[in-house]
Amino acid sequence: MKIVNVPKIRCGENETAGDILFNFFCDLGWDNESYILDPRKIKTTKTIFNSLYDAISEKCPDPASVGMLMVNQGPGVDKKIKEGKVHLYNGWIKKES
Repeated sequence: MKIVNVPKIRCGENETAGDILFNFFCDLGWDNESYILDPRKIKTTKTIFNSLYDAISEKCPDPASVGMLMVNQGPGVDKKIKEGKVHLYNGWIKKES
C-alpha cells in the first residue's frame, strides 16, 4: 500500500463529471495510456469523498447518477485514514499487457 496526499480536485468550467474523476485518478499517479486502473483499491476520507461528490454533483445534478458513478468508480471511504491522505492499495494500477 502507498499513502499519498490528496490531489486538488479540479472542477473547471468545461469539465464533465467523468473528467473530474479521471483527473483525480491521474493526479494520484495513474498513467491511463500504460496502466489499467482499479478504483476499488483506492480509499480516502469521508471529507474527500464528499468533496468529490459535491464537485461531480455540480456537473451532473441527478443525485442517483452521481451516487452510482461514485460507487462504481471510487474512491472508497475508510474511517482509519488520516485527513488529507489517500491510500493506494496493491493492484490499484496494473501494467497494460
